Amino acid sequence: AYNLNSSCMRVVMKEKEYWSDTSVSDISDVGGTLNEILDMRGHNTLLLYVSSDPKDYQKEFNDSWTYKCIEFHFNWILMDIRIPPGPEATPTTTTTRKGRITMKIISMEEENKGKERKIQVQVDKRITLAQLKKELVPLIGIPPTGFRVYRVNGYKLKNLDEILMNLSESKLIVRLGRALQVGEHRIKLYLLQVNSIEFCEFMMESIFTEDTSVREFKKQIIEEAKVQGIDCVLKLDKMRLRKKNRVSPGRVYLHDKMIDTSKEIYVEPLKGPEKEKDKGQIEVYVIRWHPSQCSVDPTEEIILDIYNRMHVINKLSELSGVPAEYISYSEGISFPVGISCLDIENKLKWYSITSYTYSFGLHDDGCVIYYKDNREKMKELTDKERSEIQEAEEARSVNLMFCDLKNH
Repeated sequence: AYNLNSSCMRVVMKEKEYWSDTSVSDISDVGGTLNEILDMRGHNTLLLYVSSDPKDYQKEFNDSWTYKCIEFHFNWILMDIRIPPGPEATPTTTTTRKGRITMKIISMEEENKGKERKIQVQVDKRITLAQLKKELVPLIGIPPTGFRVYRVNGYKLKNLDEILMNLSESKLIVRLGRALQVGEHRIKLYLLQVNSIEFCEFMMESIFTEDTSVREFKKQIIEEAKVQGIDCVLKLDKMRLRKKNRVSPGRVYLHDKMIDTSKEIYVEPLKGPEKEKDKGQIEVYVIRWHPSQCSVDPTEEIILDIYNRMHVINKLSELSGVPAEYISYSEGISFPVGISCLDIENKLKWYSITSYTYSFGLHDDGCVIYYKDNREKMKELTDKERSEIQEAEEARSVNLMFCDLKNH
């Protein structure tokens, strides 16, 4: 039925070596019966492969097409690996394990706006994690010590001597960053752009020591961002580091202080030089509300030297040009704010020079207050205008929810 020629027939048996490396043996010329061969090799079951090709039969078994097909079937796996941007590559092969091909690139595509690449590779499952990292070097462009490999659940693979077949994992993630030394800490850096819909965006990971000053760490971030090709203009005197509380920006780190061991930090580019210089000052985001237009201006900031009503009002008057007696402002709320323009006028509590009580909420860096010229009258909206405002705000609401879920 199979048209096999016994004069050039090759019979191959599957075996397993002690280190879990599946192997196959040519038993074509082994004397004895099959039962005797099984007893001799300690097998309970028999799995045989048969080929009958005159040209292939002339080759040494390990060089034969038969061997390569069977060996590939048992010892190669398909893996999806996410890697950082790096050198261009095309489907190719490498040979580093005793002359054997160990990895072949099947496909490569950019994802997440070019911030990472997804490669699909066929790889010899008998190689170790250390060997896999070595194979990935030409694709990433840095030595194996400069990146780490993770499972998709975020668990770091630490045992470099573990062979791939024992990982039980077909999807991996590669992240830049060397192993930590004594006294070092790894930290995630996020780009904070308060006037962008995607205001919270992961930048990179970095390493610092507890005696690293904020100023020195800023210099380090600028250089590392250039090396990694991060699309953001950072200047030493026009950037700020601050604590990240889930998605909310927190305390500003001043130049002469040391970086603490927070796991996440915001990097905030500034339009001008950093204004906050003293520990007692508070940085506050301010948003001007225009009742007559039912709209808001882009987010700005003021630096408060002391917290009292008149100081806040004078700062807002100085920023906007509106006389202090016509300034009204709201209580402090957390960034990012999710209140609709349809609710700002009536759902926020407003304070002015004539108020008898003080507002609350301005207790730390990163709070947000709305303010307005209280001479403006609220615009009467048509149904169409109201609907247009709701549609325009929908995208930001969805993004706020998504950012919050990612950082929960």
